[in-house]
Amino acid sequence: MKRLLVALVIVLALSACTRSQQSPAVPVELKHFALDDLSGVRATTGVAFDSQTSADGKGSLRIDATQPMTVPLFEVTDVNIENATLIYQSSLQSEKLDGQAFLEMWVRIPGKGEFFSRGLDRPITGTMSWMTVATPFFLQAGQKPDLIRLNLVVQGKGRVWIDDVHLMRAPLPNR
Repeated sequence: MKRLLVALVIVLALSACTRSQQSPAVPVELKHFALDDLSGVRATTGVAFDSQTSADGKGSLRIDATQPMTVPLFEVTDVNIENATLIYQSSLQSEKLDGQAFLEMWVRIPGKGEFFSRGLDRPITGTMSWMTVATPFFLQAGQKPDLIRLNLVVQGKGRVWIDDVHLMRAPLPNR
């Protein structure tokens, strides 16, 4: 009986270890901005709703950049998050973009200031079809943002579309 119990404990322990190494936790959506219209979009110039071009078939936000610009998209103030990875994800497409475009997230932590994360590892440039891009921000224990700004940065001239914006939460990566 003791051997059976010990064997069962070993099997359960190994099973738990294997499960935790198989796949990381799936991100949890905190906010979704479909961009099926201009609702909530902060930008007032250089942007337009495009019902014909879309990653999800319901329209997108088109940016016509005649010079480098930062496009303010959304501000989020009502999420309670800390000790986690904050992920800003969206679909981007470009046409004749002379330069590059990428996601930018600003995070304000009370008493500490504002910090940013930019998706410089996967910018779009030239003429590119829809691709999903993301940029993470790592929040340690006690770092609770009271404001999150989601932007699109266009460094150059050309046309860029953005669609299907998500703000998600995932566990911090293992060290």
